[in-house]
Amino acid sequence: MEIINDNDRRLCFRIKSIDKKIDSLGKIGSKDFDWLKWEELSNESARLYSQLSVHRDIANNLIKKWG
Repeated sequence: MEIINDNDRRLCFRIKSIDKKIDSLGKIGSKDFDWLKWEELSNESARLYSQLSVHRDIANNLIKKWG
């Protein structure tokens, strides 16, 4: 991840924390794997990734180009 500002740094720490929680769920498909928790954490991770400066810049450029 490219860190451009303090907000990106904060988001990166939160994303890493979520990644650790996802890893702690165990192997996907195992008997005790919690699919609902995995989906919740994956959605939260995606939401945070979309807030990174690099992604916002890409979205803003697309909006400018295609309106």
